[in-house]
Amino acid sequence: MRNTIQIFRVIIVLILFGLTWYLLQLTTSVAKISIKKSLSTFPHEIGEYRLSNSFQSSAAVIEMLGVDDYIQYNYVNDQGDIINLYVGYYKAVGVDGGYHSPKNCLPGGGWGIDQIKTQNLDSGIEGRKKSTVSEMLIREGDSYRIVFYWFQNRGRIIASEYWEKIYLVLDALFKGRRDGTFVRVMSIVPGKDLETTRARVKQFSEQVMVLLEDYLPGAKI
Repeated sequence: MRNTIQIFRVIIVLILFGLTWYLLQLTTSVAKISIKKSLSTFPHEIGEYRLSNSFQSSAAVIEMLGVDDYIQYNYVNDQGDIINLYVGYYKAVGVDGGYHSPKNCLPGGGWGIDQIKTQNLDSGIEGRKKSTVSEMLIREGDSYRIVFYWFQNRGRIIASEYWEKIYLVLDALFKGRRDGTFVRVMSIVPGKDLETTRARVKQFSEQVMVLLEDYLPGAKI
């Protein structure tokens, strides 16, 4: 049954990709929007967490993704809890590269997806009390991780890849914009303590979401 659902999901994703690609070809004057501030200046301290190490992708991976700016940091608190943050910014999604959904990438890396749902965050962003993001519980052997991810694009917080595609097409057609950002926050679940880990990731995500507003182009540029 699970295999059938996964196959159906892949088919839907492929159809959406095809439709998105076709509609985007109709837009001939899409601007490449630069990020407001380089992600290399993103804070090394967030709440009780401080930067412990960073990761650099190879030139081949960066070229494949087509990402224009990115960070992948590990943050750690005094208790030794580690949170991994990835942020990837694209000046024009679909021109030189685009997002790779965790729903497709993580299984390819050996992780099984045990649960997918949405989570409401207190975003703290002006004019927006709540923001919805995606949450996944992933597993490799006896190791579990909780993953939050979302798209912080053109003044919106978007949880769903499908809605992101819809907004991408609409904004390309009516605003001449395809800039977008994929954000992923992930932490190991120690001793299967899901609730404590979820609360930790949720709080960290809320802080990251607000901080990114100083870096990303908003609804108006």
